[in-house]
Amino acid sequence: MISPRRSLRVGLTVVLVSALAGAQAYAVAAPVDATGATGRDGVRFHEIALPGSELADYRRGPSPEKAIRDANKQRPGLTFGDYAGEPIHDHGIAGVVTFDYDGDDDLDLYVTNGPGRPNSLYQNRLGKNKKLNFADVAGTAGVTLTGVDSNGACAGDIDNDGDVDLYVLGRNAPNHLLRNRGNGTFQDITSASGTGAGAFSHTSCTMADFDNNGMIDIAITNSFDMKKALAIFAVPFALNQANQLLRNENGRRFTDVGDSSGFSKIEVRDVPPDVEGPFAGMSWAIAAVDYDQDGDLDIMVADDQAAYPMKKRGGVDRGLLHIYRNNGKGKFKDVTHDVGTNEPGAWMGLAYGDFNFDGNLDVFSTSAGDYLFLPLPEMGAKLGDFSSRWFLQRGNHTFADPRRSSLPDPAKDGADPSLGGLGATPWGWGSSTLDYDNDADTDIFYHGSLDGMFWVTSDNPGALLKNKGPRALRKGFYPSFEYDPAFERSGKNQRKRTVTGVAVGDLNKDGFDDIVSVAQSRKVGPLTPYADEAPFDFDSPFDNGSYLKTYQRTGGGPSVPSITLKPTGRHTEDGDLSVAINGGNSNNSTSVRALGSVGVTPGGRVNRDGIGAVVKFTPKGGPAAIRPVIAGSSFASQDALEGTFGMGKQRLGTVEVLWPGGVRNKLFGVRAGERITVPEIPCSYDTSVSLRRYTTCVERALDDLVAADKLNRPQAKRFFVSAIAAYHQAH
Repeated sequence: MISPRRSLRVGLTVVLVSALAGAQAYAVAAPVDATGATGRDGVRFHEIALPGSELADYRRGPSPEKAIRDANKQRPGLTFGDYAGEPIHDHGIAGVVTFDYDGDDDLDLYVTNGPGRPNSLYQNRLGKNKKLNFADVAGTAGVTLTGVDSNGACAGDIDNDGDVDLYVLGRNAPNHLLRNRGNGTFQDITSASGTGAGAFSHTSCTMADFDNNGMIDIAITNSFDMKKALAIFAVPFALNQANQLLRNENGRRFTDVGDSSGFSKIEVRDVPPDVEGPFAGMSWAIAAVDYDQDGDLDIMVADDQAAYPMKKRGGVDRGLLHIYRNNGKGKFKDVTHDVGTNEPGAWMGLAYGDFNFDGNLDVFSTSAGDYLFLPLPEMGAKLGDFSSRWFLQRGNHTFADPRRSSLPDPAKDGADPSLGGLGATPWGWGSSTLDYDNDADTDIFYHGSLDGMFWVTSDNPGALLKNKGPRALRKGFYPSFEYDPAFERSGKNQRKRTVTGVAVGDLNKDGFDDIVSVAQSRKVGPLTPYADEAPFDFDSPFDNGSYLKTYQRTGGGPSVPSITLKPTGRHTEDGDLSVAINGGNSNNSTSVRALGSVGVTPGGRVNRDGIGAVVKFTPKGGPAAIRPVIAGSSFASQDALEGTFGMGKQRLGTVEVLWPGGVRNKLFGVRAGERITVPEIPCSYDTSVSLRRYTTCVERALDDLVAADKLNRPQAKRFFVSAIAAYHQAH
């Protein structure tokens, strides 16, 4: 017990007056200067996956079907139609997970690999030797899966035993659930748990408690049989594979409820009668997120238009950002067309934050970019058709798209034709949000290249997009961003890397988020500037992009199928790993980790990792930043569950957590540099119950958390004082 209840109330009036006075100060202080917060203290990144380190030894192995592409490159000539018989992602989909597998309070890395090569588990040795370095312990941990062609992965505590488990996806093969034993090793429980999920082309996964039973479920995106690219060009839906949802029954056993839950279905509108089903999307990324902040976990899926024509060019809009709204009981409805995310694109990665400072959760999605089709004018693509961009959520939970690709000319007729001042964007796969300079604004990072068809893109050197803050909003609503080359200058030739997986987290615990990226391949040979193909000026920092011309056009036109080509000898080789450490600046931050209390206190409903919670941090006088706790989004990858929140020059702030189920907790007086674990106190400060009942609920929950060794007594008193202050503030 933390103390007798009466002693907790001693001096409560004085404490509440002090706490509420502090809360009032947050509301009237001068706003954070977001436009010049870093001043002369700019951010630099430095690469640590350098020769001599175990991180540098990673090389992504190819999939067996790569032999088909290699054979084609020995032929004297090909037609564009020959690519339909080539495989997609012939080096597999390399993904990365940032998580604390050994419970030593620092972030480790899990990186997937191809068949015949082991997946890697890089243990962070920061806590052991006080210096940041990594050792690959996959072999001793039992997570190599050497015989599997591994795609994406995600991680979460499936049985609420305090240890984070792994779920690894297979390419044209079953997935694997690896249970963390808590002693540094894992047990493959795939068969016993029923989580293999079939021999599909699984791409990305996410974990969350969709039915609010306290245990996290697993949702999976599938694409199509990657052995052939026919689905990319010729057939809009029928060759795609339906997505899956595995319900956690008891922590160790799962049931596929994709169909019965409504998740595996997509709503398709305006489809010509000659288009055949079954209707499934070409899905790449997935995230479980409470996008409308109503207390239950929804699902968002990124589908790809690929090379099939959009509706405005006589085809079908199949590449949409699908939103599946949860009814609170694990049943879903596809509301994509109702909320405004039904704009076609080659959607590939997902990341979340409040980009325009209005308190609503927005989404950023990567796409093919605005440069891909410059070497292929026959496609007729317009600037803006495939821009990577943000969808901004309004107060009524619909979304505004600054550059709608369904418009005839998105970069001319869109709501913000300049796309936040960027003009144009490059190709992207993996994506994350972070406040890399800790100026209290939510920034974006994404990376990626296309290694397929007759070229390999090289227009994205690692797009680090700095949010220019609330003073730079366009029309009072649309955010502005600028490209920061800090990541590109970190120490690797990023333009030579074909990145798929991206994840962020504070690896060295210095209060600044670092960036991990994994490439499926690397480009060999000179790059060709896009400007050599056709004159253009998108007024963008990415206009200097290039591509690796693996084939030279020899004839054909004006239609795409009639194009003929010959190989150039340029090619790609096995991909590598990059770990870029953020050097930081003089700005402050705090780190927040959510801790669910299911099984700890009566009324506790949230899984142990706090997955699904929406964390809001408000620095003194500044706009709030929002970071949902997501176990898998990006593309085939997962950011750290712990969130880093920038504070600019401020030294105090407030943390608010919306838990799955709808309970809200608040902690005042969070100081710069703190690493806070916020436990679920199953007593909502905005409740309609009396203060007496609310106080009793909070006291009992904190007693239980102390008894379970989740909090110590001073921490419990701090949360108690804030809980009562939050109640008074709300009433």
